[in-house]
Amino acid sequence: MRMKLGASVCWGGVIGSCLLIASACSSKHTDGSTVNTGGDGSGAATSGGGSTGSAASSGSSSVIGSGNTAGTLSLNVDGGNDSDAGTLTDGGASLCNGATLGVKGMWGDGDVFASWLSSRSNAGAADLADQTLTPALLAQYQVIIAQDVSANHPYSADEVKALSDWVNQGGGFMTLIGYSSDSTEVDNVNRLLAAFSMNYGTDHILPKGNGNSTVPITMWNPHPIDVGVTEVGVDNGYPVMGMGDVIATGGGYNIGVAQSVGTGHVFVWADEWITYNSEWDSHPDYQVETFWVNAVKWLTVASQCQVSVPPTPPK
Repeated sequence: MRMKLGASVCWGGVIGSCLLIASACSSKHTDGSTVNTGGDGSGAATSGGGSTGSAASSGSSSVIGSGNTAGTLSLNVDGGNDSDAGTLTDGGASLCNGATLGVKGMWGDGDVFASWLSSRSNAGAADLADQTLTPALLAQYQVIIAQDVSANHPYSADEVKALSDWVNQGGGFMTLIGYSSDSTEVDNVNRLLAAFSMNYGTDHILPKGNGNSTVPITMWNPHPIDVGVTEVGVDNGYPVMGMGDVIATGGGYNIGVAQSVGTGHVFVWADEWITYNSEWDSHPDYQVETFWVNAVKWLTVASQCQVSVPPTPPK
């Protein structure tokens, strides 16, 4: 959420999510990382250097959505040339299904995230916008990321239950915030988070101030989402409250909280600037791409969509 002057260029398809960045089979990528089927329940993969990623979740027999066909996806997230990124070596395989709720942010320029996604998958994430959340709708997806849902219809008790059941059966749900200067922005997303005893507070936190750079988040607790991450930026978000593991703090506030629910996962982040150009292009000190790879890896069921953290984080 911002209080800024001047026009900003909205960016299409924001997190369309890294949601579709992996195939279901275990195979080596051009960056040395591998996709793990998760048959051992680890949710981790082995890099080309032989090290093993952090376990993200326990095994699960539940399957959300229609599943995936075998295939390999080249995931180039080591800061190298992306010219060959996204090559499907089997000629085209079905990838994990992901979706976004609400609308994209308007306070940052660019489409770095959208281009990052499109270069690494054969389809973009579905835009659910303001659709009614039903079991049938949710069952099509493995990961859903809520953007700005403040202008969506007020979510009903039936929709909240549908989302809760979907997560409990293996779905991955992530929320972003900070799209408006009006603190009532948090009301609708909090309706969805209430099922997990999580919510956003209404205090505006960590604004840029007079500087032109986001406030770096540098305090991290060990978790699969922050492996290889030392800094990402925020600007004028809202604190995360409620149940879950606090993985990041800043200014005395909880910035990132993750919770396992049934066989699924919920990740609540206190801002939306991780989707904007500046955070990807202008901050060599930030590890935004690694953060996203980790988050999507953790959000997905151990037997689906697992992407290893690349052996060399982006520079």
